[in-house]
Amino acid sequence: MRYDESNRTFDCEPTLTDSQVLQFCKDGFLLLEGVVPNDTNERSCEWLDGKRQANPTFVPEGMEQADLDRIRATHEPSTIMLEDWFIRDVLLNEQLGGALRSLLGRNVGLPVLVSYHPTECPGDAQGWHYDADHVIGPEVNYLEVFYFPQETPVELGPTEVIAGSHLRPISADGSQAGLPLAGPAGTLGIHMQSIIHRKGPSTATGVRRMLKYNYWRTSAPQRDWKVEPDFDFEQAQYGGHGVARYVAHMMYWLCGRGDEFRIVGGQAWPWRSANQIGTSYGYDASSGYLPNWRRPTHDDYAS
Repeated sequence: MRYDESNRTFDCEPTLTDSQVLQFCKDGFLLLEGVVPNDTNERSCEWLDGKRQANPTFVPEGMEQADLDRIRATHEPSTIMLEDWFIRDVLLNEQLGGALRSLLGRNVGLPVLVSYHPTECPGDAQGWHYDADHVIGPEVNYLEVFYFPQETPVELGPTEVIAGSHLRPISADGSQAGLPLAGPAGTLGIHMQSIIHRKGPSTATGVRRMLKYNYWRTSAPQRDWKVEPDFDFEQAQYGGHGVARYVAHMMYWLCGRGDEFRIVGGQAWPWRSANQIGTSYGYDASSGYLPNWRRPTHDDYAS
């Protein structure tokens, strides 16, 4: 892990493979269970509860100690990111870093803002929603991370997501089930900010703590994660009708080939079936259509 303190970026070796990057394009999230050390999780809880004295590594330019004190008392206690133990074990967590490096490229930009979501349990589920200012599209210019500093089983109402909901705008009512991002203390969830999510229902008693923040792309996308020699873009399984075109577009964008992406529609690539007797037509078409990510039309293609 190489940390550039002056520019607040890091670089490291990527850890995801072609197949894992493709799976992220399909799902829109990745869960890393219990990867933050327990002593750091305990420090985080104590700091968030006001039981641990602040010890920032530096005071950001243009700020004074009074600014840090004010920020700590808000729902956006971003000064926790100035603590050396938080930087080392949470922001620069090795397993998290390898995944982010795979998806965001070299010299990943560190977060500048933290949102804190403590929840008194038990309680009802939150309504399904997209975060404010989300953008739906093939671009992966930033990723949101959830950090659960305490054990967060289903009974404590962890964040729930609907896999694949980052691909097209959807609506969901309270009866629709999601996937709970439950896990032991120190669990980190990486997801597209454009994924639909909610606070899950809780039956246990206590406070559920959760922090979320964004990491940023600072370099152009390219296929420089762990390349699988036998990974075949033509034969890869991108998903079914109405989904494959979006997944493939995102995968191509991450490879730095987003401007080349075109599809011809129908039963052509990237849709495919196990029952077909030949390869799909339309792979690497030089002319054709793009998926309409933001506004559904009668044929799901952008004009």
